[in-house]
Amino acid sequence: MAKIIEKTRKEGLLQYAPLAGVILVISGLLLLLDQRLRTNWLSLSIPAFIGLVIFGYGIYKRNHWWVVPGLIIIGLGSALITLLIPTLKIEMTTRLGYSFLANSLAWLFIFFIIWLKTRQKAWWALFVSFILASLTIIFLSQQFTLLIFVFYLSVAIGVVFLLWGGFSGRMALIVPGALLIATGAGVYFGWSNPETSGGLQKTGIMLVWFALGWVLITVFSRIMNKRFVWWPLIPGGILLMVGSGLYIGGNPENALGFLGNTGSIGLILVGAYLIFLKFGMKR
Repeated sequence: MAKIIEKTRKEGLLQYAPLAGVILVISGLLLLLDQRLRTNWLSLSIPAFIGLVIFGYGIYKRNHWWVVPGLIIIGLGSALITLLIPTLKIEMTTRLGYSFLANSLAWLFIFFIIWLKTRQKAWWALFVSFILASLTIIFLSQQFTLLIFVFYLSVAIGVVFLLWGGFSGRMALIVPGALLIATGAGVYFGWSNPETSGGLQKTGIMLVWFALGWVLITVFSRIMNKRFVWWPLIPGGILLMVGSGLYIGGNPENALGFLGNTGSIGLILVGAYLIFLKFGMKR
């Protein structure tokens, strides 16, 4: 019995021998070419080529569990080339931005490949992709303040929660998604503008954005069902009144402009609600 198990194990390992052989041959050829041509980047590209081989093997076998690690290694290998290649004359922050972009695209492809192959949505892959995409924007724009990180990361995570809740019909996912987006936007727009002076104004802007987050819950809930979800409007209305009062109290000269901007956003949300109302009825 033990011999049969050992034989089966060896046969299972032997079926991957050609894959390992191709990886070793390509790695050796790239090292040899780099020594001859002295490009200083062919050696760095070995992980990316290994990922391509694994990715191609997964496509050939029609097995997405080989495609997924192949894409991950391709993303990491591309990041390695971007970060360490000596002929690329750009700043390190820009290199990091492009590295995050390569890995974000790799994880996005993972999401779609698993979706197409299994008809299941790997939201964990989309979380990673959107977070890396937000880091791409931050590093390419070269703005490294705490508020920038809070804004982009919260919006990226919140959007994934909204998509997840919209596709799965779960209100418990739409709520944190809308609140995360509103919280990140409120903290950023409330406290990042140096022209806005006074704590009352900044706090007022932040609370108004928090209120819009609760209104978003009502708007996006139309994707799920045909019922009017009214309870988020209670905390949203309270926050809106308190935030407007604080802003007007801190800067009464710009009260009309502030109320006009808030009203414009309110009209956009009402219009979106009507669109989702019709969309939800079609479902």
